[in-house]
Amino acid sequence: MVSELIPPEIIPLVWFSCIAVTVYVFFRVFSSTLKEKFKQTNLSRKKAEGSVHTDSQIDDLVNNAPRILNEINKTIAEQKSAGVSDEQMQGIYNKKKMLELVTNNAEVINIIGKPIIKKLLGLVKNI
Repeated sequence: MVSELIPPEIIPLVWFSCIAVTVYVFFRVFSSTLKEKFKQTNLSRKKAEGSVHTDSQIDDLVNNAPRILNEINKTIAEQKSAGVSDEQMQGIYNKKKMLELVTNNAEVINIIGKPIIKKLLGLVKNI
């Protein structure tokens, strides 16, 4: 009876339109849910990458501190030979003190300092 009302050439178009409307409605309804899920996935990935990046920066500082300290010592020697006063090189001396501290306490920084720095950065990121 229904097939008498609808010509047989149009039946595939009716099926296609029904399926297309169903798919459209499904994605329209769940698109906000899918977008939110993608955002959460991307945020968690960025947070994980950020903590790895911080760890590598700390490792690089601890590992490269002796080399940087040698470069600072060379710079200080060059500046002294050029006649620069100690007051003008106060910033360089402060960097030298910090790098000496890092060089002398590398084991302590690796054991205690990294977890503390991670927690502090986590608190700062949450704020």
